[in-house]
Amino acid sequence: MNILLILAAAMLILVLGAAGLRRVPAQRAATVRRFGRYRRTVGPGWHWVLPQVDKTGPQVELINHHLQVPMADGQAELYYQILQPEMTGETLEHADEFVAAQANAAIDARTTGEFKLELNRLVGPKGLRVIRCALHAS
Repeated sequence: MNILLILAAAMLILVLGAAGLRRVPAQRAATVRRFGRYRRTVGPGWHWVLPQVDKTGPQVELINHHLQVPMADGQAELYYQILQPEMTGETLEHADEFVAAQANAAIDARTTGEFKLELNRLVGPKGLRVIRCALHAS
């Protein structure tokens, strides 16, 4: 009887342990929320979360982000990467909107080179980098 109880407890621990495993594919990251509040950001690989308590958010690509941001006098075309998803934090789930808002804040820099430098200054603390940009007048 004792051996059956021990075996049942071991099986329960294994099932609960496996229920908390989450896999994030290469070149992606995801947020973990506990009771709906941001807890942490996880990168590629296997991660364990508390079953029924933690939920993983949508997986976000770390490279190949392309945005076309409407501006007052045209539009900006941006390509950016997420270099350090841990620094991006909760913003990871809304990175496109964040970069678009920062692009609108940086539009005072009139040349493309100045615009890219100013934009990288604004998004850099969040672990993001604009790798290419172009300003198109309307």
